[in-house]
Amino acid sequence: MIALQAVVMSPSFCDLHVHSRFSTDSGNYALRRARLGESYTDPQRVYDVCRARGMRLVTISDHNTVEGALRIDHLPDTFLSVEVTTRFPEDDVPLHVLVWNLTEEDHRDLQPFRGSVYELQAFLANRGLAHALAHPLYRMGPPITPWHVERMMLLFGVWEGRNGARPREHNSLACRLAQTVDTRTLAMLADRHGMTPRHNGPIALVGGSDDHGALDIATTWTEAAGDDAATFLASVMAGEAQPEGGHGSADKLAHAVMALFLNAYREGGGQLPADVAENVAELFDTDAADAFARHTEITAAVRSLSAALGERARAGGLGLASVSRLGDKLGLLLLSGALQAPFLGTAHHHAGARRDLVEIEDTFFGRSRAPFRARALIFTDTFAETNGVAGTMRRLAERGGLDDIDVRIATSSVAPLDIPGVVSFTPDWSLALPTSEHIELCFPSLLEVLDHVKGAAPDVIQLSTPGPVGLCGLIVAKALGIPVVGSYHTELGPYALHLTRDLVVAEAMGLYVDWFYGRCDSVLAPTSAVADELVERGVASQPVVWGRGVDTDHFTPLRRRVSLQRSLGGGDGLLLLSVGRLSAEKRVDVLLEAFALARTEMPGLKLAVVGDGPARTDLEITAPEGTDFVGELRGAELADVYANADIFCFASTTDTFGQVLLEAAASALPVIAVAAGGALELVRAGVTGLLVDPDDPSAFSRGILELAGSAELRRRLGARGREAALQHTWERSLVELRDAYRTVLGNEQAPRAAIAA
Repeated sequence: MIALQAVVMSPSFCDLHVHSRFSTDSGNYALRRARLGESYTDPQRVYDVCRARGMRLVTISDHNTVEGALRIDHLPDTFLSVEVTTRFPEDDVPLHVLVWNLTEEDHRDLQPFRGSVYELQAFLANRGLAHALAHPLYRMGPPITPWHVERMMLLFGVWEGRNGARPREHNSLACRLAQTVDTRTLAMLADRHGMTPRHNGPIALVGGSDDHGALDIATTWTEAAGDDAATFLASVMAGEAQPEGGHGSADKLAHAVMALFLNAYREGGGQLPADVAENVAELFDTDAADAFARHTEITAAVRSLSAALGERARAGGLGLASVSRLGDKLGLLLLSGALQAPFLGTAHHHAGARRDLVEIEDTFFGRSRAPFRARALIFTDTFAETNGVAGTMRRLAERGGLDDIDVRIATSSVAPLDIPGVVSFTPDWSLALPTSEHIELCFPSLLEVLDHVKGAAPDVIQLSTPGPVGLCGLIVAKALGIPVVGSYHTELGPYALHLTRDLVVAEAMGLYVDWFYGRCDSVLAPTSAVADELVERGVASQPVVWGRGVDTDHFTPLRRRVSLQRSLGGGDGLLLLSVGRLSAEKRVDVLLEAFALARTEMPGLKLAVVGDGPARTDLEITAPEGTDFVGELRGAELADVYANADIFCFASTTDTFGQVLLEAAASALPVIAVAAGGALELVRAGVTGLLVDPDDPSAFSRGILELAGSAELRRRLGARGREAALQHTWERSLVELRDAYRTVLGNEQAPRAAIAA
């Protein structure tokens, strides 16, 4: 008896989906408008890279042409392939079908059937041509719906389950869908659609790089048994293949787009600067041993070049002295932005592609709904400084949110910040805020911000300031399709007018701020009055009030001590207190004028001014006798000053909330404030304090004298202020914030997967 021994074939690898410079007919609208080819890769390069990266067999699958594959047909271990554009005739939804190991005659004969996916598939089956549905869930025209997917299941027994240019989520869902198909499923779908299944199931899976930029050739492939094309593809069609290699990403797609633009520019006769050309040749024209490392190198090079171009544009300033060079400078800035644009564009494209999956996944698998829980990333241009916004951000970073909201802070700072709950981007550059040089505006790398947000995958992005950090947050959120909540804190138009005394600058700032918050999906206002104003200005149709909290255990009258009163300059006289940044918009000069008038009748009055800022020197020169500039205080020292003063004074009209008013109230201090901004809601006239005309220092002076002349009035107003402050807890503030997130996101949502880089 002769023993029969089974022949076991060794596995072979082949990139079953790759393009060359002959691929020119994809039907891609964006490429046509930009007058870009689909690929500029020479067929010989495709062959050489495939072989170098371990592919036993090599093919080229250009769109609707076999010209690229014919250029390497004479080389060992090659076969002809094509990617055919077809469509559902019912609604013109386009599909791509990979056809392998065909002849030129086959390619010519299939052309009349391209208009209908049903006719095309029937032709391929009749000819016995190996084929597969390429990137099944990738939208190339009208949306792909569950109806289309069910028909794809009936038509194609092989799907491209791993496409190297499509996001992991697309590939994974396609594989999950394919794995659900069996004879029972096919029978059910056949009955539902009135179609005869074109295969017996299950659906087999293959992989290909779908490379267009010569960067990812053979980094995604198919593994199957067979040393020649016929046996290899027989294994594929029998469901015995395995897709391997990398998935697509926004960065990979951005690099491919850059490669297309670069090659189109050079083929059009464009010349790159020598130093740039050398780097470009190394990154795009040579084939890396490690393709994934090459992508890291390209991103790093783009960041470095973009920052360098920006720095060159800013060299020497952008003032009147450099008017003659402004054109060149603007060109450098535009080029810097253009280098980053592909990353934002492809991130936006991939985000849209993920949204396209929602209906399909819901229909076939449902989505495991979880109780509401939101991850929020809050962008702020101020964190370490002394102001109400920064104080709120520090408090949120310290608290981290509630059980069902997780809050993180994103900022940028020249000095490194190593604080739990805070990510601090190193600025590409920074500049002092004009007329307020102690405030540094930091400009982080947009690409660094984009990478962080993709990795952190927040459910919602909140913008607390419209500066460069906030603007980066807005741009990235829009690119990634993440809901945006804007929290309105400061009246920057009037603020700019106080600082510059220039109405044009103030109006321009106001227009920009309105534009910025108008881009948000929801706007949070600190008070009802501000919310009403935002509606009147057309910034938001339904702003939500988000109040602030105060730590009433920290700010408390229990800190009051006679010895500390004396050290602060009170003693036998009454001590007035002002807390805040010393700059023009805070109108401390108005307070000093009112204080001087009051001292003419009550010479024993003292005023402690806590804070620092650009106006301090001028204010000290003009301050009346009895004024003590204490400087900046925080923590226990600040709370002690509040508790040991007698009257709190607030003259600002640009504060939309006025956190210091809450801190004073929590310390049982009676308040006198101008009737503007946040004071209109935080101070109840005659109940917790006094409100006076913003433009009348003498009225402010009379208010000071009224409070100074009645210990009972001060006690009563201070006590009621403390009662009111007890209602303004941080817990309540966080609940309001959580409710705002619910409105934007919905009461329940599926867990958000990390966004692939």
